[in-house]
Amino acid sequence: MISLRFDEIAAITGGTLFNSSTASASCHGVSIDSRTIAKGELFFAIRGERLDGHEFVDAAIAQGASGIVVERTWPRRENISGKVAVITVENPHKALIALAQHWLALVAPRVIGITGSNGKTTTKEYTVALARIVEPHTYGSPGNLNNLFGIPLALLRMPRNTKIAVLEMGVSLPGEMKQLTEIVQPDVAVITNVGATHLEFLGSVSAVAKEKAQLIRAAKSGARAIVNGDDHILMEAVRELKKPLTTFGVSNKADIQVDSSEQLDSMRTRVVIGGCTFILTLAGRHQLYNLLAAFGAIKALGFDLTGTATESVALTTAPMRGQRLEKRGVKIIADCYNANPDSVRAALIAFDDKEPGRHIVILGDMLELGALAVDYHRELGRQLAETKFDLAMLVGPLSFHTRDSAIEAGAPAHCIQHFSTSAQCAERVMSTVTAGDIVLIKGSRGIGLEKVLDVFNGSTEGERVAR
Repeated sequence: MISLRFDEIAAITGGTLFNSSTASASCHGVSIDSRTIAKGELFFAIRGERLDGHEFVDAAIAQGASGIVVERTWPRRENISGKVAVITVENPHKALIALAQHWLALVAPRVIGITGSNGKTTTKEYTVALARIVEPHTYGSPGNLNNLFGIPLALLRMPRNTKIAVLEMGVSLPGEMKQLTEIVQPDVAVITNVGATHLEFLGSVSAVAKEKAQLIRAAKSGARAIVNGDDHILMEAVRELKKPLTTFGVSNKADIQVDSSEQLDSMRTRVVIGGCTFILTLAGRHQLYNLLAAFGAIKALGFDLTGTATESVALTTAPMRGQRLEKRGVKIIADCYNANPDSVRAALIAFDDKEPGRHIVILGDMLELGALAVDYHRELGRQLAETKFDLAMLVGPLSFHTRDSAIEAGAPAHCIQHFSTSAQCAERVMSTVTAGDIVLIKGSRGIGLEKVLDVFNGSTEGERVAR
């Protein structure tokens, strides 16, 4: 975590330190959120589309902020207590980025940047786990700090002794990946795949591919590129860059492939890659791609995992991203952090297996699909009709189209229920799900399917789940 004197920070950001008495004092961490700021952190008052950080300066100070970074024109800059450092800059967001770049240069780790429409968070977690086998001082960006606001915060949380930094990078608007890459300057650029995500801003899957490919185009000279060789649209975009590529894949011949894969039980899969054995505990064939990408990233840094204890490495991910859970005798695949057509399709394929038990599919709307949103939800309905399930519970206004399409494609209407909200679905789950059931929960975060997951996670309501 960053710890610098306020006079140093003012110089790095091109700012002015108003109260010189704080010059030799230091901050310990930074924040842009007055609700979660910790004592001693430096608060950046960033002006966004909906909120202006300057309106929350007092709240940040009350929470224990050691200093604030505000616009030069902020009228109250001279009225802040002398105990709190006040740095004025032209643009607090740009100042935050400048400080993050300085800290990155000071720490000087080898950087792996990971992007993709699906699987980037899990790939990041796998990569961190594998990197720590050979380098204990490995850092992974926390949570969803992956955009133009999150990446600077992630960098500024990086410990001073970091040797390898693994950073998740996400975009929603054209041009963002180039900006992120210029901040991060990765030594290894990983693209997991491309799909129908953020189409209301990027327009098409091909446009998504070209935006993601900027991670390779804008990376530092000599950076290694690791890409999904089974993703034809992605490969078309990256080949145009005319840069050396290392591919990974399951279906097509690639530089990095699975030697063997064996399902040990309902919760574990043994996978061998490059002579190294791993145990996967997340659901779905798509997890093989995430592991291949992570393996390729570590190999690109020059490390050889042969002979290391790879089988004992815990390959997990962040909550609600394909986790296999068992609660009250119910087996749950919790994959409701986000959703798009490709990720839902992969989840359904993974769910449609021979495991005994009643199969219940809980799907929420897929958001940010632009003008083709209805078409994608109808296509999902046809996919659902081909999936083995005993009950489907669909949530959200767009999922009504999924319901109609599934019935038209031959799915039994009495086995499909539709709910306007996740709260309504959660209430029904309490009286429907029983021990021995297998439940898939998948949907975009904006639909709030975590309310359904909460039913199983020890809440008061959860006690009413049938046993």
